[in-house]
Amino acid sequence: MNLNYSDDDFAGSGSSLSLTGYYRDEKGRFYPSAKSAATQAAEVWQANGLTNENTVNKLTSAAVFVTQSEADIEVMGLRAAMQTETEIAGKNTLFSYGVDVERENSEQTYYGQDLNIFLASNGLTAQTNGLTYNGGPDTTIDKLGAFVNADIDLTDKWHTSAGVRYQKLKSETDTFTPIYEQLLEEYFNSSAISGTSAAYGIDYQAGDVEKGNTDHDKVLFNLGTSYQITSKDQLFANFSQGLDTADIQRALRDVRAGFVVNSDNVQPIATNNYEFGWQGKHGDTAARLSGFYNESDKVVRFTDSYTVEVVDTDERVYGVEGSLTHDLSDQWQVGGSVAYTRGQYDYNGDWLELDAVRLTPLKGTAFAQYNFDEGSNIRLQALAVGGDDRASKDQQKDPDSSALPVTGYMTLDVLGQVKMPVGRVDYGVYNLLNKDYLTVYHQTTYGDLNRLPASGTTYGLSYTVDY
Repeated sequence: MNLNYSDDDFAGSGSSLSLTGYYRDEKGRFYPSAKSAATQAAEVWQANGLTNENTVNKLTSAAVFVTQSEADIEVMGLRAAMQTETEIAGKNTLFSYGVDVERENSEQTYYGQDLNIFLASNGLTAQTNGLTYNGGPDTTIDKLGAFVNADIDLTDKWHTSAGVRYQKLKSETDTFTPIYEQLLEEYFNSSAISGTSAAYGIDYQAGDVEKGNTDHDKVLFNLGTSYQITSKDQLFANFSQGLDTADIQRALRDVRAGFVVNSDNVQPIATNNYEFGWQGKHGDTAARLSGFYNESDKVVRFTDSYTVEVVDTDERVYGVEGSLTHDLSDQWQVGGSVAYTRGQYDYNGDWLELDAVRLTPLKGTAFAQYNFDEGSNIRLQALAVGGDDRASKDQQKDPDSSALPVTGYMTLDVLGQVKMPVGRVDYGVYNLLNKDYLTVYHQTTYGDLNRLPASGTTYGLSYTVDY
């Protein structure tokens, strides 16, 4: 739900005011997946005197569970901005200033599933066993920002902008029992393990993480410029800074009992972003080419046991993006785009490749569109994603790595719009050739048992009336 208000002459001042309020409530239920607590269980066995590796491996093979998670997120916020046009040293200048506030409440629950039924059906049937687990603490995140920005026309061809922003991030988390604490208690008290665990004096009781809070703030800067080198070509460059936290609820899900939630243990991620490029339009052809480089002081990563860590080490991401469209005639238009991204993180002095959990592999699109005289159109478009195994090879130096290779794929869609006497009809045929493939996400997370193929041929139809 959104509510917008604007006034181009606020209180007769000649300044414009813009207010935006919003509210969003969303629920997401994820596909059931197997979860192993073998690594955590092995630590407990070893701490209690069982050090034979083969025996530990046999015992921890039973530390497998099937769960289905459900998240509930509520977000509300308000943005207020003023814009004032003036002159500075004879230069046209637009000042923008304002504040924004946001509150996010989130909770996530895991519902246990019957392991035997799940395995016997090859992962196709899930039946709840009545158990529930915490998917991290109930979390409230408050964001407050205040900014001022100036856009200046230095000449009729040269434009620049600069600004400063104050960003404040606060969070509060409730007391919760981490999911691995719950799973370990269930494991060590199961009928298959309890006899051996009792012999080693293990009476595992799940522990809690007490409620906590964090408070971070930072002053951020941005600077941008563009120059019209010809009437048809423009160069641009931008620099900006950011401050945010990793998904606090998700990151805390995997900690163990006794973890202390405070500003020192849950730190924000600061980023510097650089962009530069060219865009132009020559006759019937329009194109854009840009490069970017981002650096941050922390890395968010999945480990080989599918826990999430925020690692205090440097990360860099860079790449290039390009797009091109050309009007063959009044009716025909063709175009495409390409995006190539690379990234590395610092691991004990070595820069190791980031995997496809963090970065999109090489991606290209292409389309051909025909426009009918009465305003209807039809488009054939293709999406191609390249395969990549560099990260999976490179991260063999990192024992906690979960990087997996990616197999490329291509899909075709047909989209169209038909103008009606009243309104219009939009239609689409997605994955036109009914290609059987796995998305990048399902190729790079978990194992075969928990992966879902992408949707086959899908049809869409809508009718719209503007009034």
